[in-house]
Amino acid sequence: MSQRKRILIVGGSGFVGSNLAIQLSAHHQVICTYRNEFTRMPGIEYVQFNGLSDKDRSTHLAQKLEPDVVIYAAGSNDPVKAEKDPVLTQLVHLTGPNHMLIASDYVKAKFILVSSDWVFSGADGNYLESDTAIPAYGIGKSKLGAENYIRSRSLNHVIIRCAPLLGRGPLDHPSWLDLLREGEITGKHKTYSSNMFHNPVHIGELGKIILQVVESDIRNKTLHLGGLTKLSLLNLANRFLDDFGMNAEVQPTPQELEVSTQDFSLNSTQTLRLLKTEPLFLKQSFDLLK
Repeated sequence: MSQRKRILIVGGSGFVGSNLAIQLSAHHQVICTYRNEFTRMPGIEYVQFNGLSDKDRSTHLAQKLEPDVVIYAAGSNDPVKAEKDPVLTQLVHLTGPNHMLIASDYVKAKFILVSSDWVFSGADGNYLESDTAIPAYGIGKSKLGAENYIRSRSLNHVIIRCAPLLGRGPLDHPSWLDLLREGEITGKHKTYSSNMFHNPVHIGELGKIILQVVESDIRNKTLHLGGLTKLSLLNLANRFLDDFGMNAEVQPTPQELEVSTQDFSLNSTQTLRLLKTEPLFLKQSFDLLK
């Protein structure tokens, strides 16, 4: 059995961070940061932290908590929100990871960055870890900037690029699937792109991968995580509602707001071989939500 480690999850109150905290706390000691609100979960420590913009405060946090592993999972993965507030996007997805990496180095902690498929242009799809990343959107540019900084500075890091993650969030930080279902119930409908393709996967798969990274000597690698089913966000939303028995159908984004077809799908072959895990079809990810 692996030695019990002390894990700090930056952004631990959000959809991704809270799900990771639940999975990892079954094996290790987990501390989550939050900004303003969080849903308390048993067996997990919480610390309020609003200092991502301050390198010294980030370092002080790490020195105070002395984690063995720092997981950076802060921020929204919504490119539309990111475009509306580029200053916040850069803070959360570039400045924050850079400062927390420096803080991790001070306490000799392994640093894990949760990145995304938005670092690619969407021109090709089925992206390998070795493919050149040329982001089309602001969120991808900030995430790629953090990735490059981490690779240039750290000798004990792992970057995990994720396709859209399927799961449920806490009450104060719902996932996009939570918001989709709520919108159909309340009549506050959203539209989804019919031209952007991804290969989504259940968030539990990310937890499995990070647990192996935490408990092994895997380091200085970039890994891809995605499912076996590639589809548009519009098709994904409608498949989800149909699978959960909701008699509803979401509408596509108005054509004048659409872009040409973009494929952001990730090839996870290297990750699956390295960590000896099995890929999931979309139906399998949906089954894990029930």
